[in-house]
Amino acid sequence: MHWSKWVIAVLGLLAPFAEANAMGDPALAYETVEPARIKLGETATLRITSLDGYLEDFHVPNVPGLAFQLVGRSQGYEFIGGRTSPTWYILIRVTPQTVGIFSIPGLTPKSPTVGLEVYKDEPPNPYVWHHQEPLPAPAPLSKAPVPKGIELKAGGAAFAELVVPTHSLYVGETVPVDVELGIRPGVVTSVNGPPALSGGDFTLNNLSKQPLRREQLIADSTFLILTWHSALAAVKPGEFTLSVETPLTVRLDTRSDVDRELGAMMGWPFSKSLSRGSAPKDMTIASPSSQLEVLPLPALGRPKDFSGAVGDFEVSSDVSPARVAAGDPLTLHLRVSGVGNFDRVDAAMLDHLDHWKTYPPKSTFKSSDAAQTHGEKVFEQPLIAELPGEQTIPAIEFSYFNPRTQRYERAHTQPIKVMVAASLADSTLGAPAELHRPNGAFARGLRPDHSRARASVGELRPLYFRSSFLRVPAALALILAASWIAVRPQPERATSKAARRALVRLEAAARSDDSSTFFALARATLLQTFAARWGISPDRVTSTELKARLGTAGDDVERLFALADEVQYAQQASDGRDFQRWLGLVRDQLAGEGP
Repeated sequence: MHWSKWVIAVLGLLAPFAEANAMGDPALAYETVEPARIKLGETATLRITSLDGYLEDFHVPNVPGLAFQLVGRSQGYEFIGGRTSPTWYILIRVTPQTVGIFSIPGLTPKSPTVGLEVYKDEPPNPYVWHHQEPLPAPAPLSKAPVPKGIELKAGGAAFAELVVPTHSLYVGETVPVDVELGIRPGVVTSVNGPPALSGGDFTLNNLSKQPLRREQLIADSTFLILTWHSALAAVKPGEFTLSVETPLTVRLDTRSDVDRELGAMMGWPFSKSLSRGSAPKDMTIASPSSQLEVLPLPALGRPKDFSGAVGDFEVSSDVSPARVAAGDPLTLHLRVSGVGNFDRVDAAMLDHLDHWKTYPPKSTFKSSDAAQTHGEKVFEQPLIAELPGEQTIPAIEFSYFNPRTQRYERAHTQPIKVMVAASLADSTLGAPAELHRPNGAFARGLRPDHSRARASVGELRPLYFRSSFLRVPAALALILAASWIAVRPQPERATSKAARRALVRLEAAARSDDSSTFFALARATLLQTFAARWGISPDRVTSTELKARLGTAGDDVERLFALADEVQYAQQASDGRDFQRWLGLVRDQLAGEGP
């Protein structure tokens, strides 16, 4: 084993040079083994660190003499060159089966090889090869006083702080807060997750986004400060103690005083190898506690339609278009703006609109601050008028609790006028006006001064309207009609082909889970089928006709038509498991089952 010691020593001396070159072009994925020297019977952890994504495809290595077992995944942040980057970790347990020096190949195209020494009876070699990004030696802690309100932890390498602007709030009220995490780069190697509240009685949002970063001198050391702008909300009343906890990995110096003195005397690069006497340790640090009182919402004066919205809001609405034909949809835009818990601002206020057919609305929220407590929420409500003529969309009321005035308040929109024109299918041409004479006779379009004309009505008709002239085209029409009857396609055959084509398209839409195409095609197919079968136009296939001609099956057809409206006007996706049911209904109607 003497030759192995020399190999390890040489590799240890060359490692700093290789690492210095690697820092010029940092890899997007790399591996580390902790610890890099273990005794036979112990285990090490192989950590794959990815700065380039989740690493969906990777394979557990195959090295003779070592057994590998996937432990799990985690997510956090790495600090490279003083900058934070979102990072994904894969942890693999390494169990040696024999002694020796092992080379573990990189598991990604951009990750280098790492080494592991396994010994049996002799102590570990301090010059073992351990390929990873070099870390600066931790600076000695300053004995200067720490700024007020900050408590250094993790050996003086990190602190956490929760900044709450108030000492009391109401249940459901949302207040902006700041979560700060200070770390010393080089000592803290990674943040293994976002900060989290220590209790379950409050919620914090917006912690999944990248934090703001700045550098600050604290206790004569440069700290990297990460700041999350968040919003705090309470779920129940009472008096609480708040704190945030953050998981970290901290590299602790395990060198003896002799090693430190030796490294200082030998200088670089020998001090670089000797400075590897540090070990990573996972820990969780907590912020100083804050006292907070949560007040219950008053029961006195609480409106029946109160949905839990707490804040200060305004509402407005408009509609487009303002003029539609009967049966055509329009869109009502309801805007709720202000400050508060917008997650409790729902569409329940749109449930009661008389004489209007409604569909599930869509909502979008646009925030105007980092904590997402200020902004505007917009609801888009599809509507179809049940009656033609001038219609009114009534005023919409919204109730909320205002913590500033400490009472319930109501905001409302203004009524909106909409003109609904009758469809062409419902309009009829009036008969020509007839003039009534005193003697009881009628004249069609003739002025009274022409009543004395002795010419007969037949003489006033054009030649092509006289009976003698009409005999020739009538005979030709009869000949053409007879010829068409002889060669016309069979309706049953044409209908059968069209039905088969429609069924094929419906089955394809069902397989691809395309609700929009499926229900639009199903409705159009049934309308054309019923119109041809009953000898009426498709726009005359009404609810009354369906019930009169199909009986109980008409209810299912009406439900299918309603689903088609929802998909078309409200972008409401249907449950794919019902496709086969509606496909069977269409198939039965095309086959002629029922009246």
